[in-house]
Amino acid sequence: MASGGRRPGDHRRCEGNKRDAVLDAVYIYDAPDAIGLNIGVVAQRLSELLPETRVQTRTDFFTYHIGQFDLPQVDVLTEEIAARLEEREVHNLVAPDRREDMRPMPPEERDLGIVYLAEPLQDVMRVLVPEQEGGETHLHLVYITQCIGHWAPGESSLTLQIIQHGRPTIISTTGFVEVPALPREYTFRRAQLLTFGMDEAAEELDERFAADALSHGDPRTTEVAAGYALQALFKRLFDEEGCGDPTCPLHSAATHDELARAHLDDAAGLCERHARMLMEARAENREDTGT
Repeated sequence: MASGGRRPGDHRRCEGNKRDAVLDAVYIYDAPDAIGLNIGVVAQRLSELLPETRVQTRTDFFTYHIGQFDLPQVDVLTEEIAARLEEREVHNLVAPDRREDMRPMPPEERDLGIVYLAEPLQDVMRVLVPEQEGGETHLHLVYITQCIGHWAPGESSLTLQIIQHGRPTIISTTGFVEVPALPREYTFRRAQLLTFGMDEAAEELDERFAADALSHGDPRTTEVAAGYALQALFKRLFDEEGCGDPTCPLHSAATHDELARAHLDDAAGLCERHARMLMEARAENREDTGT
């Protein structure tokens, strides 16, 4: 289930908390194990949209920031961070208030690998960001391969999510595959085929679906990653989430079909409204700085 509690077509903006549309720097952290992810391309896209902003690519978040400490401190800090990460790892996907009634559901049952609680993971990362790179004018985009999620009220299991906004913003590339729901027609048809013992036909259906849906190691991962970078950008600049236009990368995709339409379709791109917001913000910024 996708996070947020909003319908896919909704957009949300807090008018009373509009932020200054200015960014001094964007830092993009790699997920080296994410096959198909090229953060250099993501950085180029953001640089083209915000030429006045410094966009920098870095290695993975923990390697980069721990590497800024003196060597004697590295081992101690590495051990401390590892312990904190372990505390934030989810070993049972069943909601805490439902565990007396349901059997344990380890992430391995769903082939999810490591799963973290999103906000607590963000807390671990935040303390490593130096003061001079903090604040509203610095955006840290951290790509990771691990899954992230949260305990949503009323849900019996962990709600997985793709993005955790904030400082830093965390984007799970595994979430691109695991969070969007499968098309209803596909799941219904596949169940029918398996019921009648038509395993080969089910495999053929899987292959046809895989051609359209994003998969692990998909070369199109970078396109989706760039789209979620735009979501992080608009959240930071305008406190804006979601879009009613299904071909806009800010659209909150709930299914694989919607994800493909918002990020991979030939018509995918910033909608007129969001493109105008960014253009007007840049123009206003140039007037304020006299450039």
